[in-house]
Amino acid sequence: MAPLVVIGGSRHLAAERVAAAVAAARADGWAIVDGWAAPLARDRVVCTGWVRTADDARRALLAAVAGAGIIVAVSVDPETVDRLVDELRRLGPVDHQSVHPLRAALLPREQRALLGMLAEGLSVRDAARELGIDRLAASRHLAAARRSLGVRTTAAAIAAVVAGDA
Repeated sequence: MAPLVVIGGSRHLAAERVAAAVAAARADGWAIVDGWAAPLARDRVVCTGWVRTADDARRALLAAVAGAGIIVAVSVDPETVDRLVDELRRLGPVDHQSVHPLRAALLPREQRALLGMLAEGLSVRDAARELGIDRLAASRHLAAARRSLGVRTTAAAIAAVVAGDA
């Protein structure tokens, strides 16, 4: 199945994640095309680029409908992003990454400390012990941090905190 990847967040972080997704697609045998030129359905092509307008989103969606994978960085209003992701989900699973490092700076100290310890390689249990809280409280802190950052995984939350500290 063709990759469908939508990445939001800071320009720098989005560019890094797009590069990583492109490298992974290339390693899986996909040809990479800059822009939204719709390929023939039999081609193993991934279109990539920035979605800055609703028209860019429409063109990216048309490329996906034509059979291409897409890897996009988005810097457009949240409504357009939501519509794009919803439409892409009709075609297959979408890897929607939305990491906002500036939000990481607004996390409560306990959440930032926990994510920082996880980034250093500690387990949740060990990090909780270091913070003097139980494992359940640590899990609640992680869930709250993911919600605040707008991410689904702890790894994405860790990446946001690390990027925000850089």
